[in-house]
Amino acid sequence: MIICGHVIGSDEGVLYIRGEYPKSIESINASINDLKKLNLLGENILGTKFSFDLNICIGQGAYICGEETALIASIEGRRAEVDVRPPFPVTEGLYKKPTVVNNVETLAAATGILLNGSEKFSAVGNKKSAGTKLVCFDSFFKNPGVYEIEMGTPMKKVLYEIGGGFKEDVKALQIGGPLGGVVPIQEAEKLNLDFQEFTAAGFMLGHASIVSIPKDFPMVEYIHHLFEFTAEESCGKCFPGRLGSYRGKEMFDQLKSKTSKIPLKLLNELLITMKKGCLCALCGAIPTPIMNILKYFGDEMKNDMVQEN
Repeated sequence: MIICGHVIGSDEGVLYIRGEYPKSIESINASINDLKKLNLLGENILGTKFSFDLNICIGQGAYICGEETALIASIEGRRAEVDVRPPFPVTEGLYKKPTVVNNVETLAAATGILLNGSEKFSAVGNKKSAGTKLVCFDSFFKNPGVYEIEMGTPMKKVLYEIGGGFKEDVKALQIGGPLGGVVPIQEAEKLNLDFQEFTAAGFMLGHASIVSIPKDFPMVEYIHHLFEFTAEESCGKCFPGRLGSYRGKEMFDQLKSKTSKIPLKLLNELLITMKKGCLCALCGAIPTPIMNILKYFGDEMKNDMVQEN
């Protein structure tokens, strides 16, 4: 971040950290204090004319703040809503000033490139998906945790060697968080750890966290969970996001209460509307995992669906 500030002519950086991670906040504060003692932060760094300072902004757990314009609104003390773009943050961002927004993994990769050179970084993986990726295994894996894995690694190796395989039968994986694709196990085994491969197959690698879906867990329950999550976490600014997520949740509420089956045509129209009309990826990307489930697990849910003309 200091190097980025030097490159773009900025004198201030903001670290946005969720309040649920107090140890992270303590650790970063300690690092900031250490940097200041070394004259690597603050006024006239190392005797030069360059001054740069870092501050921490503690978030309150809103998922929408992962979106850059909502994050900026939150730092400014405004309601965390997505802004219409353009203008993009690099033109008009925090306090209406040009702002570079990156996640911590990107900054870590940039540091690795500066330390070891671009050739060493790009030698791993391919040109578009180069370097390494942090992959998070959930508690269904025999080796749960976060692992740094070279891009391009076959997913079979990722799942069964590094992750150690599964403690019980798993039928699908949601990879890349609640907005990531739902990948049947047999499809995941065909892929490599590669952004382009995942996208071409109709999924999304995203931040590469893996949530396992057990064999006996009903997919209608999983879709209900996705709509419920989106309805809760939506910023409410755009109609397709605010209303679409609730309409989807209502459909599956009625299915769960056995008062109605799912009208498949209406559900597909809703998903297309959200995908094309939402302002940001929170509500605009949620159709991807739901469409994956409808495509690969349609037979499991056929008694819950009604095909309308």
